Amino acid sequence: MPFSKTHVDEVMVQGAHMSGDRNSIATALRLKPRLGVLILSCPSLGTQGTELQKFYESIVGPNRVNLISIINPSDSSDEAGEKSMKGVYRQVSKRDFANLPLFMKTMIPRPIFMRSATFGTGVIADAFENDEQGTQKSTRALWRLDKVPKKVGTGVIDKRPALRNFLVGRGFLQKRAYVFLFAKEGPRTAEKAHHFTSILTWRLLHEEIGRSSSVIPVAAGDKIGLRTQPTLAEFWKDSDWTDIWTDVKIDPRSAQLGLWCLLAEEHGGLSIIGMRSGMIEVPALLGIRTLYLEEKHNQQAERMAKWIGKVPGFERQVVERPAGIKQQLYWLNESTKSYQPSDVSTHAVNNGAHLAGMVQGFRLGRPFRAQPKFTPAPVLKQPLRKSGEPFLHPQKTFLANRRLPAPVDAANFQLAKTEFDKIVTWAKGTPMPTGATTNVHGSVLGTVIRRPEPKPPEDL
Repeated sequence: MPFSKTHVDEVMVQGAHMSGDRNSIATALRLKPRLGVLILSCPSLGTQGTELQKFYESIVGPNRVNLISIINPSDSSDEAGEKSMKGVYRQVSKRDFANLPLFMKTMIPRPIFMRSATFGTGVIADAFENDEQGTQKSTRALWRLDKVPKKVGTGVIDKRPALRNFLVGRGFLQKRAYVFLFAKEGPRTAEKAHHFTSILTWRLLHEEIGRSSSVIPVAAGDKIGLRTQPTLAEFWKDSDWTDIWTDVKIDPRSAQLGLWCLLAEEHGGLSIIGMRSGMIEVPALLGIRTLYLEEKHNQQAERMAKWIGKVPGFERQVVERPAGIKQQLYWLNESTKSYQPSDVSTHAVNNGAHLAGMVQGFRLGRPFRAQPKFTPAPVLKQPLRKSGEPFLHPQKTFLANRRLPAPVDAANFQLAKTEFDKIVTWAKGTPMPTGATTNVHGSVLGTVIRRPEPKPPEDL
């Protein structure tokens, strides 16, 4: 059914592939009562589209949420369906309303205004600018898990005591300061893959922050190989988390926002560092001090910059280039796609010279095939040396392929020292936790067990 002017004045359009925007869109829907959302889906993303629809309806009801599946009539393949869906969204984001398909104008009839998904960012910025405390209070009320509907029967359950027990079981202490190193990972074909997290950079940050401050680094978000104590990496998959939600109507992954809400309301001594990502936006809105990293000349920088100076504690660190080999390769390729030179492409070329000749997953323009079966070279038996004959040393061998690339300094794939040092300094500024009187080094997991010291040996 089309949207009705009875319920909405404006409707945001979101593609089903844009799952990272869901939490900010949900927040905008709560803050602006006459704002709706239309989800564009396609057969291959049908599950994701339906999940988004149910998620938004659980927050604002069905009258402000709609879903439409786009099918390419001339090509039924998954790739064609996704391409058509993204094409329609691109028209909306470019405000090319005159050439939109008729079904879009039917779903969002005039005089209702059609907006792109990024419109929600401005809604949130305006709300914080007009009423900072009231907006943060409304945002916390949205994500707080004090009244979660029961799975069976009627009534609600306050899940905050279970969240507190979960944190204690993980080794979190009330009077320690923590900085969450939020990691983002995914398939190489994903949009914005240059914002995936460099494991080397995160390990170096973990090491330096833990060594030089009383702030405890904690891995959060996707698992990339960073090990910390305690940890919140993909915790929504672990049994100590999933067991909490068996009796209520909320999925474990969505419930993680309630944990961030509890931390913001009851802990205080927290910071988050992450690459530009939708998942660190809500913790910032809830009141957790947040720093996001973004490469210079990012074409979408304006959207998140709207929050700087308005959402308290929300800050940005601009870097010359993303850290990591695969991240830089993707960044260079995406930045130089256009044949027309621009600030984006020029900057990428000037700062990506060390990537010349490097490719990822391809060789000679073709994908890697299955490796040929390895056949070891035959072992040649040396004849027995006769008595008195001189010993002949084997001749030196050479690599068959002499076209190996010149070595590249690893520093080229890391953040510049000045950029790295600024991040460490920012992490050290994490506020003192609620109830703490002094800063203390180190982390503690549950109960500390002290082993008895060995007795000295008896005199002989």
